[in-house]
Amino acid sequence: MKKLMSLFLSVVLIFSLCVPAFAAEYKEYPTIYVTGAQTNDIYSADGKLVSDFDIDLEAVLKDHGKDLLTEFLFGMISDDYKTWAKKFHDIFVGIYGDSALDKNGEASNGSHPAKHSSTVEVAVKSEGYGMWDYRFWYDWRLSPMVTGDELAAYIDRVIEATDADKVNIVGRCYGANVIAAYVEMNKEHAEKYVDDISYFAPSIDGIDFMTALYTGEIYLDPEAVDNFVNWYIENKDLIEDDAVAALVGTLVELFDQVKVLGFTSDAIDLLVDRIKSDLLPPVLRDSFASWPSYWAMVTEGNLDKAISFIFGGYENEYANLITKIRDYYNEVQVNHSATLMEMRKNGVRYNIFAKYNFPDYPIYKGAAVQGDGDTAIPRQTFGATAANFGKVLSKAYLDSVSPENSKYISPDHKIDASTGLLPENTWYIKNLHHNYWAAIEGISLVIMNNDYNVSDQDVYPQFMDNNNNMAEVTPDEDYGKTGTSSLASLFRFLAALFRFLTGFLKGEISLSIK
Repeated sequence: MKKLMSLFLSVVLIFSLCVPAFAAEYKEYPTIYVTGAQTNDIYSADGKLVSDFDIDLEAVLKDHGKDLLTEFLFGMISDDYKTWAKKFHDIFVGIYGDSALDKNGEASNGSHPAKHSSTVEVAVKSEGYGMWDYRFWYDWRLSPMVTGDELAAYIDRVIEATDADKVNIVGRCYGANVIAAYVEMNKEHAEKYVDDISYFAPSIDGIDFMTALYTGEIYLDPEAVDNFVNWYIENKDLIEDDAVAALVGTLVELFDQVKVLGFTSDAIDLLVDRIKSDLLPPVLRDSFASWPSYWAMVTEGNLDKAISFIFGGYENEYANLITKIRDYYNEVQVNHSATLMEMRKNGVRYNIFAKYNFPDYPIYKGAAVQGDGDTAIPRQTFGATAANFGKVLSKAYLDSVSPENSKYISPDHKIDASTGLLPENTWYIKNLHHNYWAAIEGISLVIMNNDYNVSDQDVYPQFMDNNNNMAEVTPDEDYGKTGTSSLASLFRFLAALFRFLTGFLKGEISLSIK
């Protein structure tokens, strides 16, 4: 009996010692935050801020609007827009050109970021790590291949300062491209020192509206134009007076119903096709296209087309910059999904936090798709299926989803997460724009430190609503509606027109545009 009791106590003791090892899922590592492009001020060699891209549009129009309009009208008469394009180039580059890099994609003029990770102080901490304790500062204009190696060096500094075994890394938008470059070039380093990588609305798979500018394939999608105009009228107070906003909104809706909007878009597309070659390549070469970073956001399969459009006839002059652009594309972008899955097998966790319920810029085919205002859901998630903005997935599509994948359908029926690269590790936040992210910083820290998956439903649902304190998404008020008929659109427009005319005659209407 004594032997039996001793054996029993020994087993209990051994089990009690083992329990903490199995129960201690929570682990706290320092988090390195890699922010996106334009999040670190750039200064000229003489100390002038050259990266302030918030311009006074009213002042620009006051100074140059008359000349631009005059030259544009002459261009329409002569069918030659070169003089207008040159004037636009000089104005645009005069505003943004000081931040441009040279023809090698380097800052040879002495321009530099306000802070850099190689010189900033690294906080000495051993616990209580926050999201912003270790922000990675870098020159966001340079090639991700350069900043990827700088990130490796910064990780070493954080490991030394904290005496931690590993770190977590968060990449927001273009910051995810930097992380992807770091991992691709430093796989052994990442496997040794990185526990978790989280992407906030990543642009690794590219950004479509930027690709349209770089390839010259600009197209005004009528449905996307409708979405964009109406959303800005309703949500951004673009037009101060409600009556004017209602008139414009219903007019756009009516145009769309009777296909006039499509006709108008076709006419504008013809005009864009006529002027884009004179306008876009020289403007972009002397500004944003000098940054290898922005080339990293051209979508896969479009790089050759973009290089030909921007650098056609100047390939030798920009040979070194083109090499940097191609290096990232060939070594990182096309390999990213495979590398990500390889790293997961080797113990590095990945999470994606996607954002949606905003219209994209309507300048490319397919721009009506659901997204966060900058990046479409399929791009953010490496393949998730999404309905167009303001619509839901069709009944036929929903019926085709297998029972085991039905749990990945959003409650508002706008997204099928099962087709994304990481359905179990991708969270979707509705009504959170690309430019905002604070709402998910705390959530991501909890998920990273606890190794939660989507199926841990008692923690955070896969689909959360930013407008409802991150509660689970619910169907929209217009859920299941088939749309507005042309006759209904006409009545809505007439009602809005009557309201506008009444207010105008009474002197109560303001035509101010913000």
